[in-house]
Amino acid sequence: MIDLVIQKKPPAGLRPVLRAALTATLHHFGVADKEVTVVLVSDRAIRALKLEHWGEDAATDVLSFPTYEPGDPFVPPHLGDIIISLDTAQRQADARGHTLTREVALLASHGLTHLVGYDHPHADGLGFEEGAQGAEWQVFHDAWQAAQVALSELGSPQPQPPTDRMAEPIP
Repeated sequence: MIDLVIQKKPPAGLRPVLRAALTATLHHFGVADKEVTVVLVSDRAIRALKLEHWGEDAATDVLSFPTYEPGDPFVPPHLGDIIISLDTAQRQADARGHTLTREVALLASHGLTHLVGYDHPHADGLGFEEGAQGAEWQVFHDAWQAAQVALSELGSPQPQPPTDRMAEPIP
């Protein structure tokens, strides 16, 4: 189940796209029976969260707050929270030449990948979609590819081809 908390109004049509992308990503990771919460916020709200939890006073696109530690034999019913700044997502969408709805779907799949226990090195620039390479990024690309397949079934344009890099889960 996907709980959506709206603190900043999303564009029309975002909700079904977001749900489709996350449902596909949950299935991709074999946790379709689990729940996640997605909170759509402003830069101001995400900046405050990043300062409080990471000690960094800057806005960001997405933050993930998992409810369990990878490797724990008990995976709780609620995997955690994904916080997405619609302000930063809009700037990234504009820079990449696609819609805010597509960018939010991308960020949600990325955030969910963190919730199931994967991590990556810091990415400079616009994030993992823009040139992030290496085995540690493949799991993020694979999750986004699974979401794109679901979005193509909704009729959302998905111009990104799959990659053939491989990754191992972070223990």
